[in-house]
Amino acid sequence: MDSFKNIQDYFSKLDFELNISKESNPDATFDFLISINAEPLHVTIKKEVRPGSLHVLNETFEQKKNMLLVADYITPLAKEKLKHRHINYIDSFGNAYLNLEKVKLYIEKSNAKPIVNESSEIFSPSGAKLLFELLQHPEHINTTYRDLAEACAISLGSVSKIMKALLRDGYAVRVNKKQLQLVKRKELLERWIPLINEKVLPTYKVGNFTFSKNNNWKNIDLEVQWGGEPGAALLNQYLNPEKYSLFTNHYKNDIIKNGMLLPNPNGELAIYKPFWKNLENKTVAPLLIYAQLMYSGNDRNIETAKLIYDEYIKPNL
Repeated sequence: MDSFKNIQDYFSKLDFELNISKESNPDATFDFLISINAEPLHVTIKKEVRPGSLHVLNETFEQKKNMLLVADYITPLAKEKLKHRHINYIDSFGNAYLNLEKVKLYIEKSNAKPIVNESSEIFSPSGAKLLFELLQHPEHINTTYRDLAEACAISLGSVSKIMKALLRDGYAVRVNKKQLQLVKRKELLERWIPLINEKVLPTYKVGNFTFSKNNNWKNIDLEVQWGGEPGAALLNQYLNPEKYSLFTNHYKNDIIKNGMLLPNPNGELAIYKPFWKNLENKTVAPLLIYAQLMYSGNDRNIETAKLIYDEYIKPNL
């Protein structure tokens, strides 16, 4: 969705007569400058908006007062957060919030469902693993396919297909005959967050557990890596964990015994097998911690994720 006509089509679903026109847009930060009943609005277009992706948009939101977020799909919680911040939005289903001087409306049809991502090798479980490597080390896009396959634990054929898709879909460009450059990294990051949480982590999950009485996460002394909230606590000491995410190759029974854990499908500790090879650090990669915190939709976690983003992730985008 990238044309002014799409925006007009979305507004036509409101059953509410508005005068919408396209204006000359001098600010390349935004996709369009439009006016609604003669009131200017700077438009940012996204395919899908979740609570976790709002932080990535914060820099854009803060630049202008009159903003309009246009998306194919906006999750219910994201819409609530946008409305709370008085940020105008409209989606492809005709759900909208406008808080303008001349127009004030709020429409919630409750019929919106997530947009299924276009079929692409990039946004697959194997693609998510490769992006995990490239978003941390964009320069690795020029390493051999064999090295990438080994580092990401995916097949050589998958690497070839994903790299071709990155070029085809405009996420990579040729610098010269031998060199590629990863581009649109912020967009890739936004799309990678739900992808890694929904398509990869569940397949590596061992189960949920709860700590037995008088025990806590710091008492686990096996070789493990912490993600999510405890990972963030170890990175910057800013967050007191309430939910725990642990990655390890140890057998489940060894972890249960060592950590004095009790199996509990609703437990506060989620244990996963790692999908990467480097297990040297006490925490998983900051990129994964960030993705878990942002996906949680928890304001406390998102505030912590912003600190991690600024220090560890933004320099690579």
